[in-house]
Amino acid sequence: FGFIKPYKGLMHLIDAVPRLRRQWGPDGLRVLMVGDVYGDRAVYDQRIAASGAADVIRFHAEYVADQAVEAWFVASDLVVLPYVTATQSGIVQIAWNYDRPVVTTDVGGLPEVVTHGETGFLVPPGDADALAQACLRFFDEGHGPAMSAAVSRAKQAYSWENQAVAIEELVD
Repeated sequence: FGFIKPYKGLMHLIDAVPRLRRQWGPDGLRVLMVGDVYGDRAVYDQRIAASGAADVIRFHAEYVADQAVEAWFVASDLVVLPYVTATQSGIVQIAWNYDRPVVTTDVGGLPEVVTHGETGFLVPPGDADALAQACLRFFDEGHGPAMSAAVSRAKQAYSWENQAVAIEELVD
């Protein structure tokens, strides 16, 4: 979601999808990849075509207006952010706004937000097999409801009310 740039690791998600498709079949899986491609879209289209799983991938490779963001997130059960490098990700906060758990990589500040096994799963960067395994585990072990509830609780730390209290304490 957002700007699609190489550091976001979308290629690793594409590489993970065939394993997910083998597990759940073409009727049990939809992967939504959404965002404005920074650079050449053809490299992603070619990787999707070569994956053997193009039938389960929907690549909406264009800008998403603010009023359309909610539709993409509520259509998703899990948000997967396969970053190769990162400091933080605003996408985690958007996902959390809709109580969506996150599978992401153990890079930058992402482990400070996503608690492994509680609000999502953390995997090593650049590891499509680990990414696929985390997604399989999320669905096959039924983590959705518990993780969504944990996200709902955890996101309160980022509420405007808590931000105001922190600022007031800082000023005092």
